[in-house]
Amino acid sequence: MGCAGKTEPVRGQFLVFGTEVEVLIRSHDEALAEIALRELGDSFQQMHSDWHPWQPGALTRLNQQLSSGQRAPADPAILAMIRDAQRLEQSSQGLFNAAIGGLIELWGFHTSHYPITAPPPGVDKINQWLSDAPSALDLRISDQYVQSSNPAVELDFSGLAKGYAAKLACEGLIADGLGDALINLGGDVMICDQGQQAWTIAISDGQGGVFKLLEARGPLAIFSSGTTQRWGEWQGQRYAHLLDPNSGQALPHAIQATVINPDPVLADAAATSLAVAGQQRWMEIAEAMSVDEVLLLDEAGLIAVTPGFAASGPLGNL
Repeated sequence: MGCAGKTEPVRGQFLVFGTEVEVLIRSHDEALAEIALRELGDSFQQMHSDWHPWQPGALTRLNQQLSSGQRAPADPAILAMIRDAQRLEQSSQGLFNAAIGGLIELWGFHTSHYPITAPPPGVDKINQWLSDAPSALDLRISDQYVQSSNPAVELDFSGLAKGYAAKLACEGLIADGLGDALINLGGDVMICDQGQQAWTIAISDGQGGVFKLLEARGPLAIFSSGTTQRWGEWQGQRYAHLLDPNSGQALPHAIQATVINPDPVLADAAATSLAVAGQQRWMEIAEAMSVDEVLLLDEAGLIAVTPGFAASGPLGNL
């Protein structure tokens, strides 16, 4: 990524959400931008701590309370993500499910160390999880409290946390008059607001190269989900960290879905949903989730691209 033009942005870098987050702000008031970056760094660290799916924090405490049937308090950000997760689970026809923390743990993906070399879970454990059928729709919110009708619900916001973090960060920067900014969350990009100069965004081909260059202005999110970065391997068989909530299985095939949309939460969740949907159902799910700029890639290259995505700029290897 970069900026098209001569104005050099003020840059901040943070290690959060298991990746490197970079924020670029174009502003004539460099001192104000530096202050905003320091405050944003603190906010990102708090989000990382509060939303972490397995290290002790606000989300793990909430999951413990939900599993015991308690009516538990939750902060506004977590409540907002629960509401988003419920809406996205419905629109994705269940392919996006933020209540599958227990399944992710079964597969050993509650870790920062890859590749995983432990065996995948047994069929009996997966079948038990499928029988329990945890869903974000099992949650009831009343005022600032949440309760689950299903003790198997274990929230894991990995499929939308970066999108929601980008949304909150942009809202803060825009409120400070610093909306001409770009946030790169380990390759997922959010352009906060309309600027005088476009930003140049490189979309990965999933294999370390560049598939497409975009010159874009905000608000715009470009989020990808794929199977090439985190995986497990057992007895010569590789399995990806993306899980299908309907089968309980890890994706066996290499795939990357990229979604462009003004809403980073939708782009984040839709990229995950479309990767899980794969070649057979991606178009159906994209339509159901109301995303019309989509790219799917596999290890051989292009699978499919929507007309909206193709119209947004030159395609590298088409």
